[in-house]
Amino acid sequence: MPLLIRPAIATDLPAVCRLADEINREHHAGAPDVFVLTSPDDEATQNWWRSAIDAAEGTVLVAQRDEVVCGFITIKANEPPIPPFIRARREARIGTIVVAASHRRQGIGERLLSAARTWAQEQGAVTLYLQVFSFNQNAIHFYEKHGLTIQSVFMNTPL
Repeated sequence: MPLLIRPAIATDLPAVCRLADEINREHHAGAPDVFVLTSPDDEATQNWWRSAIDAAEGTVLVAQRDEVVCGFITIKANEPPIPPFIRARREARIGTIVVAASHRRQGIGERLLSAARTWAQEQGAVTLYLQVFSFNQNAIHFYEKHGLTIQSVFMNTPL
């Protein structure tokens, strides 16, 4: 059962939507005031993930074991507008990474993250970043294990 990491194609859309729904449900449980439960069959959901697959400035990489897409990662590279007191640099941002609950703890997330790093370097990015919610301690430990460190803290309050 070799694992294949490859760019997503249009026919992967149902699997990507299913996996996105799985991680969205976990996030909704942790932050119901932020995450809205949707359906993988919802038109808006499918349009969102289709646009990620088709994005010119980014990619969706899928993990496939046998014929099953069991995980994916989204990543975009750009040079963001910055104030004059911050060093300009091309950066890559991971938007979503998810591995199906039934396939976790098998090294799939590590392989997806590694493939995203390679893609980012090929795009000329010099840094890789992401946002993770503080309730998601499993993800935080995973990212720290793979060399990501806290650079800043994003805070908010309801108004």
